[in-house]
Amino acid sequence: MRPSELKISIFDIEHGITTKNVLLNEKNTEYSRLVETRAQAKRAWKMAYVKKMLELTDIPVTVRKSHVEGDREVSKLEMKYEVSLGIERACLESMKDLRSQIDAYRSFLSWKKAEFFNPTI
Repeated sequence: MRPSELKISIFDIEHGITTKNVLLNEKNTEYSRLVETRAQAKRAWKMAYVKKMLELTDIPVTVRKSHVEGDREVSKLEMKYEVSLGIERACLESMKDLRSQIDAYRSFLSWKKAEFFNPTI
C-alpha cells in the first residue's frame, strides 16, 4: 500500500483541535449568557401575561386567553422570548458542531499517528 494521501500535518491537526477548543469555551460562556437572557425574557412575558389576565375581569374566562394573547405588549414579549429561545438553541447546535469537528480532528490525529508508527501501510 502507498503512504497516506491526506495532506494535513500533525501540527495542523493539533492547531485545529486547540482552535476549536477555544471556540467551544467561548460558546459555553455565550450559552450561559443566552440562557439567562432567555429566562429573563420568559419571566417578563409570563408576568405581562398574568397581569393582563387579571386586568380583564369584565371579559368571560373562555375568551380571556385569546384577548391576552392578542395584546400588543404581551405578544411582543412572547416574540422576544421565542427569539431568545431560538438563539439559545442555535448556540447549542453550534457547540455540538464544534464537538464534532474536534472529534474529526482527533480521528485524523489517531490515523496519522498509526500511519507514522506503522510504515507498512
